Formats: sequence, C-alpha cells, structure tokens
Amino acid sequence: MKTFKNKTILITGASSGIGEAMVYQLRDPSVKLLLVARSEDKLQAMVEALERQGVWAQAYPCDLAQPGAAETLFRRLTDDGYRVDVLINNAGFGKYGRFDQISLTDTLEMLRLNIENLVALTHLCIPHMLERGDAGILNVASTAGFQGIPYMAVYAATKSFVISFSEALHAEYADRGITVTCLCPGPTATAFQERAGMPVEGVRRFMESAEKVAIAGLRALLRGEVVHVSGASNAVVARLSQLTPRRVRLAVTRQLLGPHDDT
Repeated sequence: MKTFKNKTILITGASSGIGEAMVYQLRDPSVKLLLVARSEDKLQAMVEALERQGVWAQAYPCDLAQPGAAETLFRRLTDDGYRVDVLINNAGFGKYGRFDQISLTDTLEMLRLNIENLVALTHLCIPHMLERGDAGILNVASTAGFQGIPYMAVYAATKSFVISFSEALHAEYADRGITVTCLCPGPTATAFQERAGMPVEGVRRFMESAEKVAIAGLRALLRGEVVHVSGASNAVVARLSQLTPRRVRLAVTRQLLGPHDDT
C-alpha cells in the first residue's frame, strides 16, 4: 500500500504498548482511527486526546480473547457504517511458566486472542479491502515465533502461526491491492513481560521502545515487506536461531528462561 492518508484504520490492542504507539504515529486529520482494547476508560481517554489534536477516532471496547468476539466487533463496525482499509492485528498476550502449570483457561484465551480472532477479523475485513484496493494488514508477531520457546510454549507457537499465516496471505493478495506484513519485535519496553509473569532482568538492556517498534512496523507495511524483524540485533538473533541446530537452541533458551528448580 502507498499511504495511510484518507484511510479507515482498525487497531487492536490500541490502549497500551506497541498498539498505543502506533495510534499516535498515525495521527492525521485525514484518517479515521477505530481503536479496540478491553479497557473502555483508556480508549475513551485516548479518543478525547486525539480529538483535541484534530484527529478523528472511535473507541470499540472489546475482549478479543473471548469466543466470537471478532464477529461481534465486526458487526458493530459495519452497523456504524465503517469499512476497514487498514487492519492492524496487534492485540495479544503471553504466559510464562511450565506448560502444565499455566491454567487451561489462560491457554485457550491465548489461542483465541493470538490466533482465532486474528484470523476471523482478517477474514471479515478482506472482502471490503479487495473492493477498495490500496489496503493493508499488519500482523504483530514476535521473534519468539521463529523457534520453540521453553516456558512460553503456547505463546511462541501462536506467533509462529502468525508469521506463517502472514507470509501466505502476502503471496495471495500482493497483486490484488492488499499488502500483508508481519512485524516481529524482540523484547520491547511494554507491560507484556510483567503481565506474562516472565523474568525481565536478562533482557531489559536489549529492549526497544514501543515507539521505535511501531515506527518500524508501519514503515515496513508501506514498503510492502513480508516479514520485518524490528531492531538490527533482533534480526541477527532471529537469523542465527534458524542456523543453529534445534537441540542447541532449545537448550540455550531453556537455560536463559527456565527456573533453576524445574520441579
């Protein structure tokens, strides 16, 4: 796609972290921002702040970790007369811990948010994008998606799905006016690690700002990149992970992330 101007842009996970940073990078009087997150209060505060800056925005509180949430959200959008030109699938979460010690409820919600409703929302938005042309989809994955991650097994697997899914859609729709790009951040200075309950001391010095990641992702979408790894060091690590024997990289990752007592 060529530009964000005059586009209707839907951003999930818009109230914090990378999603919030993208919202403020997309401030433009010509765009319509449709903001999705669980917190109605945070979204409304963002809308009011954007409106004071002359930017049109609408809040859509929604928990995309719930069954059927994408369909419900899409009906609300269409009932309000909106058609999405740019879809930014940013909402997602992870849980840290041994697989059997993470609740099944959390695991299934992770699958619904990171995969099921991402796919559903994409499927629902694409028909209008095909009609309009010059449209775009930005899926936010993670460098965790390039390999299995002990103690974040399900999260890493969901992000691997997002990478593969995005690559395939890029090939299907690149010549039909829809750009599909997958953004793969490494450690980022957001609340993700704290919410996931994972140790951060070992990676804190490698963290990028959410603003830097957001800028990189939006630029990658406009350039038509298939997969963009944010940050030069993250790109090197992602590449090396593909070249390192699987047993070695799993052992190293387990040592870095695993508890000292695995009982």
